[in-house]
Amino acid sequence: MTIGPKKKISQSQGRQRHSTWEMLNIKRMVNAHKISTCKNCGAKKLSHRVCPVCGYYKGVQVITIKTKSKDTVVDA
Repeated sequence: MTIGPKKKISQSQGRQRHSTWEMLNIKRMVNAHKISTCKNCGAKKLSHRVCPVCGYYKGVQVITIKTKSKDTVVDA
């Protein structure tokens, strides 16, 4: 005999639990890591990570960022 769930959990309950957990983890990560400004564009970003706005890391473009409108590529 195995231990398992007694009743089915609906999709909305499971997704709500997941989103709450994810939000708490993001808050923990932001509080644990220092927030700095990007030297290229000036946006706020987590330290030691690629800037999500321009795609630069330590003055070098690492990734290209596509905007949602008209699929234009932003080269900063």
